[in-house]
Amino acid sequence: MDKIHFTVNGEQISISGSEVSPDTSLNDYIRSYLSFHGTKAMCHEGGCGACVVSVSHTHPETKEKHVFAVNSCLVHVLSCHEWDITTVEGVGNRRDGYHPIQQRMASFNGTQCGYCTPGWVMNMFSLYESSNKTLTTQQIEKSFGGNICRCTGYRPILDALKSFATDADQRLRDRVQDMEDLDRIKCLKRCEKKCSETEEDWCVIEKENVALLHVEMKANRWYKAYTVNDIFQVLNREGTDSYRLIAGNTGKGVFPIVNDSRVLIDISSIAALKEVYKDANLVVGAGMTLTDLMATCVRWTREADFQYLQQFHEHLDLVAHVPVRNIGTIGGNLAMKATHNDFLPTFFFCRTVEATATIVG
Repeated sequence: MDKIHFTVNGEQISISGSEVSPDTSLNDYIRSYLSFHGTKAMCHEGGCGACVVSVSHTHPETKEKHVFAVNSCLVHVLSCHEWDITTVEGVGNRRDGYHPIQQRMASFNGTQCGYCTPGWVMNMFSLYESSNKTLTTQQIEKSFGGNICRCTGYRPILDALKSFATDADQRLRDRVQDMEDLDRIKCLKRCEKKCSETEEDWCVIEKENVALLHVEMKANRWYKAYTVNDIFQVLNREGTDSYRLIAGNTGKGVFPIVNDSRVLIDISSIAALKEVYKDANLVVGAGMTLTDLMATCVRWTREADFQYLQQFHEHLDLVAHVPVRNIGTIGGNLAMKATHNDFLPTFFFCRTVEATATIVG
């Protein structure tokens, strides 16, 4: 039986479908199986941001390494094949020292009850790393629509995050300068608890090369497809009476899944569904994420025939929020509309934008 391979905070994890249930999310696995309780869970709909973790992954089409934030409550753990996942404990902790983002959140009084704080930190960490640590205050302001805080009123949180911007105002720069005289945050001597001296042992299994990954779950069959042809091989083998194609799986935050299909096919690694090319029109793959589509819009606005995509980009910037856009796809958006007529889709096809493939179960 094949296994799923990924890392969490640098440690190799290998699991089979028999070890998890059909509805085990990445959040469930991190908290219940690995005991990393810094990552929180609250709405289970991808709306509050308490569950955000950072992912580094090679893009199937461009083959480039990308760092992005995801809502761990929406992602099934079996969709994390070949992901390098970082939780808030991996960014900084009492034993190894804290990351500057964590330090400034504390020093700027950006945390009170602390429940939402890991999500804010991980969203900012992902944004910071993916931008090569070059951000503007406007970029930061636009990137946190999916993080909710009930305690602070947001101002101290945004001040802490904006202090990392290249155009941060002098008031924030002065506060950062004051912090540079402080030593790293450490445990106080009066702390009653002892920091752990060793990390929990992990099972390390060598990565396997697979063309079509098949994992049998407790009540379902899970396949990971790498080509469009793989999808049809699975359907020929399993039948088409009960199956679901999974890319970002963000739709379950809008329409919860009570009884899932018998066959689940992960299509997030199919490069052909993420292609962009121009013939008579601009053609984009149905498996392209909303974040990638926004970048595509920016790139193609340089051509006279596609300058209108600037408005499309501005519209997409108002859709959902960054972690959802990072894995939610065009095809998934349209499939939800096909299944739930009351859902207002993001995309309305026009003459110059079309999907290369939309496969709906």
